[in-house]
Amino acid sequence: MLVAFEASGLLRFALLLIFWPVIWLLEMLGMGEYGLKLVVFVATAGVSESEIESVARAVLPKFYMDDIDMEAWKVFSSYDKRVVVTKMPRIMVERFVKEHLRADEVIGSELVISRFGFATGFVKGNTIDSYISSRVAKLFIDEKPGLGLGTITSSFLSLCKVSAYIY
Repeated sequence: MLVAFEASGLLRFALLLIFWPVIWLLEMLGMGEYGLKLVVFVATAGVSESEIESVARAVLPKFYMDDIDMEAWKVFSSYDKRVVVTKMPRIMVERFVKEHLRADEVIGSELVISRFGFATGFVKGNTIDSYISSRVAKLFIDEKPGLGLGTITSSFLSLCKVSAYIY
C-alpha cells in the first residue's frame, strides 16, 4: 500500500484498496502467493525501478522496524553469516535489511524490470516459494544454514539444520 501511494499517488492506492477483498480471500483459501503477486502487480506495474528503490529507502524502514520481533533479532544478530529470506520483492527490503539488520545477503522475489527501467508488475519464477528455496539452496551449496527463523509456511526452513517458527 505504501509503495502504491508514495510511488504513484492516490489512484493506485485506491485501486489496491478495491482489490483488497480479493487478496484477503486468496489468502484465506490458501493461495496467498497469488494474493502477493496481485499486490505486487498493482503496486508496481509501470513504476520506475528508481522510484521503487526511493520509496523503499525513505518510507518502508519505519514500518519494517515496527514488525521486528526483538527475540528473533537477538538470535539473528548472534550469527556470523546473516541471510534474510522474504517473499516480498528484494528491491523493497534490501536496503533496510542490509543497513538496519546488518544482513549479509537478501533473498527475495525479483520484480521483472523492462529494458526501459520500469517494473512490469510481474515476479520472476512460476512460484515464489520454489524460486526462493532454490536461491537459498544455491547460496548454501557446501553446508546447510545453521538456523532458519520463519513462519509455518516458510518453505526454505526444510533446508536448515535447525528451524524455529515465529508467529
